[in-house]
Amino acid sequence: MKKIIASVILIGLSGYVFAADYGSAGCGLGSMLFKNNNEAGPQILASTTNGTSGSQTFGITFGTSNCNNKGLIQASMQRESYIEANYKDIAKDAARGNGEYLTNLAKLYGYENNVPAFASLLKNNYSKIFSANSAKVAVEEINKIAL
Repeated sequence: MKKIIASVILIGLSGYVFAADYGSAGCGLGSMLFKNNNEAGPQILASTTNGTSGSQTFGITFGTSNCNNKGLIQASMQRESYIEANYKDIAKDAARGNGEYLTNLAKLYGYENNVPAFASLLKNNYSKIFSANSAKVAVEEINKIAL
């Protein structure tokens, strides 16, 4: 009975695997070394490579190794982590209206083609974003104005 249930689950999920542009072994280092070839031999090698290297777990989590970018660390977490790690530098750049930290943050918010508009948003809302001297408050306020 367990084998039947496992088979049904595997068959149900196989459409998702093939839609993601890699074979039945899934994403990871193996899918990069043994390109989308659904023959048994290459898929066994890809699966073995993924299993022994741990690249599939890492790839799914962080969106690397041919895995999609919808890993467990979503864009919101990346933005939050970036703001927390660079809070003071972002605040300085926002006060000036330009700078490397502000440019990188703009890219995380999807303003890669319009950094000046993002910089202006932060500069115009500086007191609301940074007056609490808290990265958490900054994340909340930036999300309100930029998303």
